[in-house]
Amino acid sequence: MPDPLSFRIKKQFDRYIHDPIAAMFAIPLFLILKILPCRLSSYLCGSLMYLVAPLTSYNSRVKKHMQIAFPKKPREEIDKLTKQHWFMLGQTIGEMPHINYLIKSGCLKTEGLEKIKTGPAILVGAHMGNWEFLLRVGDLAGRRAGYVFRPINNWILNKIQIQRNKDANADFYRKGRLAAIGMASKIKSGEIVGLTGDQLLREGIMVPFFGIETPTPQAAAVMSLKWNVPIYMVRIERFNGLRFKMTVEDKLKIPKDLDKEKAIYEITKLISSRIEEWIINKPEQWLWAHRRWGK
Repeated sequence: MPDPLSFRIKKQFDRYIHDPIAAMFAIPLFLILKILPCRLSSYLCGSLMYLVAPLTSYNSRVKKHMQIAFPKKPREEIDKLTKQHWFMLGQTIGEMPHINYLIKSGCLKTEGLEKIKTGPAILVGAHMGNWEFLLRVGDLAGRRAGYVFRPINNWILNKIQIQRNKDANADFYRKGRLAAIGMASKIKSGEIVGLTGDQLLREGIMVPFFGIETPTPQAAAVMSLKWNVPIYMVRIERFNGLRFKMTVEDKLKIPKDLDKEKAIYEITKLISSRIEEWIINKPEQWLWAHRRWGK
């Protein structure tokens, strides 16, 4: 546990020095990307990430994670997937200011939205393709959804991120107690909520992910059982060029005749397993740099 005084000093340093300096670089970059045509912004960021990211420590982390997931893949294939991953991650960053344009211009095809047009539902996605589209799934179905978000560490950029997503026709709940209250309210009102199921959650339950027991978010399973609400997995895929597909899959088959604890485990395991299948199908499109298995 850090010394309280040193912790307070670091907190003040981050708030008044580190975060403003980082924001001074990030905000002009975002504005430049917003001014640029969408295609140019996407491919420019993709190319820069492709060139720069392999020179950072994150490159080793991505390769390590890919080797965990695909221990039988040769090194050459891991290297190729890593480069593809960086390019597509860069594209995702470059497309962030243009999400509404991509939707309006028909770059995003949808399938299965009719499944969530009425009644309460829990939507679970992952950091695949361009996950920014996940924040628009409710609006695309004609609903005002509620989404859980993890704040950006930089308080200035976090405020900008919240402001940027105001046009998503959604309610956003900060991860924690407020999120639990907000999601419960939404579901009890017959509305829909959205979460991601592919991030490390230290408070989560241990569920296998590519064969390794990993702390995994169980909120979707808990809410589904408590209020008898269906869970729909929402998949985002990227194709050649600026083409994407959002698929609301069939409702998850909830196991019957299990005690609550076992049912929560089995549902969470099903969610994790389905995300695995997405990753195996398009490995370059997942956010490998995230510490899914911890340090």
